[in-house]
Parts: sequence; structure tokens; C-alpha cells
Amino acid sequence: MVVGNEHYYWEEQPYPATLSQRLPWVLTLLISLRLSNWKIGLPSHDSHQPLRPMTRTHFTRYAVFLAIQSFLILDATAFLTRRDPYFHPQPTGGTVKIDSPWPILPSNPLLAFLALLPPRLIRAGIISAQAYALITQGGSLPCIPIVLLNGLGYWPDEWSPHTWPPFFGPFASVHRGGLRGLWGGWWHQTNRYLSVPGRWVAERLERTTTMMTTTTTTTAAVGRKMGGWCRKGGMGRYALMVVSGFGFSGVMHMGMIPPEPSGTGMGAGEMRLWIAGFFWVQVLGIGVETVVEKVVERRWWKGGGGNVGRFLWVAGWLMCTVPMLAMPFRELRYWKYSPLPVSLIEYLGGHGWWNWG
Repeated sequence: MVVGNEHYYWEEQPYPATLSQRLPWVLTLLISLRLSNWKIGLPSHDSHQPLRPMTRTHFTRYAVFLAIQSFLILDATAFLTRRDPYFHPQPTGGTVKIDSPWPILPSNPLLAFLALLPPRLIRAGIISAQAYALITQGGSLPCIPIVLLNGLGYWPDEWSPHTWPPFFGPFASVHRGGLRGLWGGWWHQTNRYLSVPGRWVAERLERTTTMMTTTTTTTAAVGRKMGGWCRKGGMGRYALMVVSGFGFSGVMHMGMIPPEPSGTGMGAGEMRLWIAGFFWVQVLGIGVETVVEKVVERRWWKGGGGNVGRFLWVAGWLMCTVPMLAMPFRELRYWKYSPLPVSLIEYLGGHGWWNWG
């Protein structure tokens, strides 16, 4: 495979025969969160392997751009969270509601503009932007030296991030696909494997219903209906995969809460439920969206009007659900500390550039 002026040679490798060969083979599997360039027995995945990599130059330029973008987003959102009491526990033990008026900020045209927006929109937007920036920062800046080592011949191609798919897809997936496009097309896809148990259950149900079609007339009719529901492209298979993906994702993200948080007014179990609940409730949103789109099958919904409607629906849904993440993070005082050691915005405002002091 030739990409730009770079040559890549991919060949299928069977399970290694010796332990010394298996070790790097298994390590390659461990770092392939999305199983890139692996065949796993799923046609929807295997048909796209091997992936066409970026050139090292293209990846490095893109990674530098993402690193700068993430720095600016984190700097701006940290500037706002320091000054908004919503993001901090109050000395009296209470909390500021998400719909409380935005605090008065120094005279500035941009900050004055924020006062015109709904406080819930600003605060949910800050949380979402920080999550996006932290993930893109982690998938860009640390990868640059690895790609440089690969270019010098000191790092194998299959371990180099420029041969992996991008962390995020096109943002157009949001207005084209609604919540399904947000989570299945745009947001980082490193946890797609969590939907595999749901796919497995659907495949077993499809086999079972295929056997039912060989029995009595009534049982056969039920079997055909359930089989269509569970086969590839069926609503049942999709529903099982969504429940599996978000169900396990919620459980996995519970690990963000320490076993015994100190100095908080909320127990560890309650915090974990708030975080997991954010992911679990996405199943409901996707279900509502799917049913509504089945009912509203109009030409305008498939065009520009539908794009606007889907984008507004996603924005409204996230405004209602993202605050679930703020509850435990605020209790743990995540926003007390800046994610960046230096701040351009604070420096330009005359407050000094060093954050970690």
C-alpha cells in the first residue's frame, strides 16, 4: 500500500507458534483499542481492514492543530469555571443550580455575550467542550514523538498512531444522524467493542428463531417475525447493541470515582450512579429519536430542515443530561484545579500565566 511517498506492507499473520513471537503480537492487540488492522470474525469490521493510514506528515500537522485547539478550549473553559460558583461546592454546603443566572464577569464584549445565552446552555457546553478537549489532547500531543520515532525506524508501523483511525469522526454526523450520529459517528469510537455482547445475543436469537420456523405454523410465524427483528439491520439487533454499548460504558465510567472520596457531601455509590446514569439514559434518547423519525418520514425532515431539527434536538438533550456529570465532578472538586499549567487568557487579563501554584 502506498500513501503519499510512504510504503506499507500488510500481510495476515496466524497465531504465533512461540512465546517470544506471541508477546509482541499480544501487545499489539492490547494497544489496538478499536482492533484496527485485526480480523475478528465480524464482516462489518473485517471488510474495512487493513485501514488506509495517514502519512506521518499529515498526522503530525493534524495532531499539532488538535493540541493547539485543545489547549485553547481548556484554557477558555477553565477561565470560566473558576469564576462560576456552579462548578464549586459552596461553603454553606449547598450548590448553585444549573439554571441560576450567569455570574457577573469583567467588562468584555465576549463575556457580555455569554450573559445573553441560557445559563444551562453555557454550563453544559463547558462540560462537553472540556471532555472533547481532554480526549483530543490525549490522542494528539503524546502521539507526535511516537510517529517521529516510527519515521526514524525505531517504532513499528502497527504500533504507530498514524496507522490508526482518527479518534473522532466528522462533526456532520451530528446533524445528519442526531444522537445516533453523535455517539456512533462523531464522538470517539474507542469503546465500540462494548456493543459486541448485544450483537452476540442478537445473533443467538436469530439462530433460535430460524429453528422455530421449521415447527408449527404459529411458531413459524413468530420465528420469522423475531428473526427479522434480530437479523443484521433489524431494529432488535440495533436495540440490543445500544443497550449493551451504553450499559457497559456506564459501568466502565464508574471507575472515575475513587473508592472512598473524602470531604464530599455525596457518597461514592451515588456519584457512580450519576456518572453511569448519563450513559444509561442515552438509550432512552436514542429510542425516542428512532421512534420519532419512523413516524415523521417527510421529505423536509430528510433535508435541511431535518438537519436543523436534529441538531437542536441533540443540543436540547445534552443540556438536560450533561449536568448529570457535573454532580460528582463538582463534589470531587475537579474544577478547583486547572488542567493546564499555564494560561494565555489569564495572562492577557493581567492575572499571571502560571496556574499550578
